[in-house]
Amino acid sequence: MVSQEELTKAIQELTDADPSVRRIAAEALSEGDERAIYPLIRALRDANTGVQDAAMRSIIAIGGEVTAYMALPLLRESPFLRNTARIILRQIGRPSVPLLRPLLADKDDDVRTFAVDLITDIGWCDYPAELARLLEADPNQNVKASAARAIGVLGYHEGLPALVASLRINEWVCFSALESLALLRDESSIEPVLSLLGEPSETVRYSAIETLGKIGSARSSEALLGRLPLASDIEKTAIVKSLVQIGITPNMASVGDLLIEMYTNGEWEDRLIALTGLSDLRDKRSLSVILEVAGSLDPSDPESEDRLIAIKQALTKFGCQPALTELITDPDIKFRSKVVAVEVIGELQCPEAAPHLIAIMDTDLREVRRASVLALAELREKNVLPELRKLVEDRDGHVRNAAISALGRIGDKTSFVPLLRHLDLEKYDDVLEVTVKALLLIEPAKLFALTPSLPPVIRKMIAQYAGQVDVLLDLSRDPELSVKLAALSSLGRHRDERVAKQLSTALGDPDPEVRKTAVMALGAANCCIDDLKTALKDSDMWVRLHAVKALGDSGKPEAAIAVIPLLYDKEVPVVLAAIDALIQLGSTESVALSSIQNHPDAAVRERVAEVLERL
Repeated sequence: MVSQEELTKAIQELTDADPSVRRIAAEALSEGDERAIYPLIRALRDANTGVQDAAMRSIIAIGGEVTAYMALPLLRESPFLRNTARIILRQIGRPSVPLLRPLLADKDDDVRTFAVDLITDIGWCDYPAELARLLEADPNQNVKASAARAIGVLGYHEGLPALVASLRINEWVCFSALESLALLRDESSIEPVLSLLGEPSETVRYSAIETLGKIGSARSSEALLGRLPLASDIEKTAIVKSLVQIGITPNMASVGDLLIEMYTNGEWEDRLIALTGLSDLRDKRSLSVILEVAGSLDPSDPESEDRLIAIKQALTKFGCQPALTELITDPDIKFRSKVVAVEVIGELQCPEAAPHLIAIMDTDLREVRRASVLALAELREKNVLPELRKLVEDRDGHVRNAAISALGRIGDKTSFVPLLRHLDLEKYDDVLEVTVKALLLIEPAKLFALTPSLPPVIRKMIAQYAGQVDVLLDLSRDPELSVKLAALSSLGRHRDERVAKQLSTALGDPDPEVRKTAVMALGAANCCIDDLKTALKDSDMWVRLHAVKALGDSGKPEAAIAVIPLLYDKEVPVVLAAIDALIQLGSTESVALSSIQNHPDAAVRERVAEVLERL
């Protein structure tokens, strides 16, 4: 909120000769009160568009019923000011609505229309009956159309009789009434809407058909099915769309043709409806069409992901059709389309697709080959295992990754030796990690027995991913530092007396990195508070810092006494961690914090001031 002096100055500067000064003044008045409204409304007439925009935004920011009241007269001004007033009133929202009520009886047709449209845009009204009265009695067709639309948006079911009666006024009002009947979805309106199917106007019939689809009921679907043989081409499309939305897709060849045409050339909203219909019919002719569109989706478009999900869901409804598996070897199908088809086949676990999946492994397209590997793994067929084992040595790292991961998930014991051999050959770390994980899934005991003879990089990965405590305890004593650290860190996932003892022992290690890792593991395990307290006295800053954090995360209020001395630590990061830990432990004692409010470091002083202010 600006002061009286600042308010006066800003209002004066609204008349300054310099447009930039006027614009800045208009922006500053957004923090003003009702005294700023009239000067800002005058500023809406400024010759400079920047000043006009700033004034409008400030009026909206002030908001409230008084602001709305003072903006109302602008509805009678020039088109620019009228549109500006509508933006202001719409943004102010509900406080504007009571002030619009008298305008419903205004002698100016445009003002009545603006009032109803604003109520619709705001989406709330406590006098909807008056809107139904306008629909019935107002002489102006634009007002009637706006009132009809408002009734639906507001969900005013009591206005249904007025909407039904308005279907015969004229096309403009009829369209708005149909739009609202679709929103209200009241079955009592079905018969009046059905009667419009005999109207001479094709656009009215089309809108009525769309409305019946959105209302959705057995009665409307029965009527639409009866109308289908007699309908024009444009009506047939509308009828099929409506029936699909209701959940009934007529099993007729002509319907399949219509849906394919709609899916191929329609907007995405219509395409998704067509997709539902095609999957209901399971028309195999549409498979290549569906996949062609899937392959044309732009991966960089954010909407493509949702559309691709919808396409895959539709394709799964077709099941393991031979037509689908044959398409993945069709040379005319786009590679992205093939990837989608292969992923669906994998999800469906179609055993008869195995030969087709193996056949496309000869392609140079990495994504197709990778998808095929993953699909073969989903089949879990014994006859695909030799193919997967062969791919362990594939030229492409992504394909090797997928094949090795698949063998691990399947748990194929005959793959243990080839995978073990592969450890010496793999040059990519991510594939090496996947290989270790696969071996751990297939024959963990065999791998552990060989661990001492494996190179440090492999021992480290075993320490990262093994779940057996005995193995981790052994590796936590490994002479290689990286292996020891990985094992100590993994021990934090376990609660075991032997684990606690080993981590406690590691706190005495001469290497500070080992001590820090042990502290972090104790924190992850949320145990051994006494050991963590001892670590608060460690000579290494990072050991102390992680010990403080671990005590804070422990949630044990009694740990606060041990943490308080760390407020006076010589290292700033430790002090800041101690403050945060005390907050976590619910022990932000003002006396302890006050003693460091004049700390030499600005970050500490700022954090203490923030906490003390809250206290």
